Amino acid sequence: MDKIDLTKKGVTVEKVYKEQRDKGTYNEIFKKYKDPATKYSFYVLEGKEIAGEMTKLDCFRHLNDLARAEENIDDFPYYYDLDKCRNILNFAAICPDVNMGKPLPLMLWQQSFLCKCVGWRNKEDNYKRYSRVILSVARTNGKTYLANILTSYSFLVEADEYSNQDMGYIAPVSAQTDKGFRYLRTTFNYLKNIPAIGQIFQDKKIRVVDDKIASSKNENKLLKLSQEGGQFDSYHFLFCVVDEVGDDKHLGVIKTNSGKITSGQVQTPNHQTLNTSTAYPDSNSILYSDEKMLKETMQRDYERLLDDYLCVVYEQDSTDETSNPKTWIKSNPVLSLSGKESMLTSLISERDTFTSQGKIQEFQNKNLNLWLATKQNSYLDLDDIEKAVVKEPPISIKGRKVYIGWDLAHFSDDIAIVFVFPYTDNKRINKFYIYEHSWVPLARAQNNITIKERMDGIDYRKAESLGFATIADNPYGYIDENMPYEWMMEFIQDNQLDVQYFNYDAYQSEPIVLKIDQQTEIATMPIRQGTRTLNSPTTYFRKMMDMNRITYLDDPMLIACLKNALLFSDNNGVKIDKDKATAKIDCSDAIIDAFETARLHFEDVDAVKEKESNKPFAGWSEEKVHDYFQNYSF
Repeated sequence: MDKIDLTKKGVTVEKVYKEQRDKGTYNEIFKKYKDPATKYSFYVLEGKEIAGEMTKLDCFRHLNDLARAEENIDDFPYYYDLDKCRNILNFAAICPDVNMGKPLPLMLWQQSFLCKCVGWRNKEDNYKRYSRVILSVARTNGKTYLANILTSYSFLVEADEYSNQDMGYIAPVSAQTDKGFRYLRTTFNYLKNIPAIGQIFQDKKIRVVDDKIASSKNENKLLKLSQEGGQFDSYHFLFCVVDEVGDDKHLGVIKTNSGKITSGQVQTPNHQTLNTSTAYPDSNSILYSDEKMLKETMQRDYERLLDDYLCVVYEQDSTDETSNPKTWIKSNPVLSLSGKESMLTSLISERDTFTSQGKIQEFQNKNLNLWLATKQNSYLDLDDIEKAVVKEPPISIKGRKVYIGWDLAHFSDDIAIVFVFPYTDNKRINKFYIYEHSWVPLARAQNNITIKERMDGIDYRKAESLGFATIADNPYGYIDENMPYEWMMEFIQDNQLDVQYFNYDAYQSEPIVLKIDQQTEIATMPIRQGTRTLNSPTTYFRKMMDMNRITYLDDPMLIACLKNALLFSDNNGVKIDKDKATAKIDCSDAIIDAFETARLHFEDVDAVKEKESNKPFAGWSEEKVHDYFQNYSF
């Protein structure tokens, strides 16, 4: 296999696919594999159906992996079992759609998904290759039907040779779990009336009740569970569905429970977790993070990372496609089914209604499966936040001029220090590079970092491992304010920084400001936290983000704070705010403080002198002022 890197400029999946096809890479694949997944992959990549970038990447991955399997490459320990594909498709043919009360013919994309989940196997033990699976598609596209097929197949077929196996259906809250599990009960009650399947029910003594489906013969159980219950430590799931894993109202809980679920499965052979969801307004979710990670993994085909993680995402490629319904099949694959014209008409009507109500982002989020910063009054667009990320610092900060912003912790808040470095790139464009460090108190989280992460929805331990954060490690969970001061001074000295201003929220900042004023030559400036003062740096920073003039590293603390920031306005202007106490915006606050002076860097204007220009004697020498009063008359 050639080394394929789709992240390089000018390289596209369509272009590389055609190059590999024309070289004959897929000749044997085309002859040997006639299954739905392979057929669908060729269908998409040949342009026979409109498909989004994520769908194309998944199809490209499938074909390349088949080529690796055929070449028997040593470091590719997987094979594709066509018999397993036939088994799951035969089972799906008798499994009912709960709304119709009978089996429905599956579309090619649905058959493709089932084949990938079950057909790909490990060479060593013949277990399923994909221990984790993502299926993300716009609402009303049948993901529940696919989840029910895989769940009932796992319980009735795959678990038949095992005993004491746990399986689960997990939703964010009990009300959602009740609905999802009701669909499963309907499915099982239908299946037990089919003679061949009914015999399994009798032999295994399977009972279907409100909160579980269980076999008293081999003690296998399919359980109804919820994220809010969070009791997953004792389970080792053979198979589980985690529904609505993108839910933005339970970000921290879902992140914490995700680790519990997958860590328990390590001891279970042939296990698989299916994460299903549409996009949600808050992109701080583990689902979005994993989708982003897997997109890059599939683009870097040659690296062969995360080979046990399947990612199938149907989404639009851009919000620009909102005005082009012909492209909506990317996020709504059922639109390719004959007779779905009425669905497209309904979607167009829904779009027009949301547009007239000024809520088009909600339509894009749920009906086009686009991740957006769709909170009311979101400060920044998600695309802008992500485009600002660079893999390495664009400049050497040694000896650089820098503007510092400081945000002090109040109760459960973090302490954030932000360094803003102005620079001009090789295209002579003026930009700003941002670097930050945060201190994370645990006093209001029972001195427990897991609880703190769950409350805030931020992976603090990852941020600390990357050098962007320091987590409180004393018995009380507080941050000693001397620590950030000493860290900052050491950082300044080590990098020989030329500090222009230290800008700070004056509330409770007196101790550190006194130290700076008395022990250093650094100019300090208090920043009043009202819209009249913050309007200019707030609007300027957003403008710089829109224009791609801001860069920063892939810092989970900084990115989370920018995503959480909302725009608040009154008669005096705008500033950033948050919608709940646990939504962290400390880094964002520090950035805005720093930009009160940094925004003027390329203008050759001093912020303090500008502010003093309204004074009656601004710019006058002492002699001129003295002369004025000596000769003053009226």
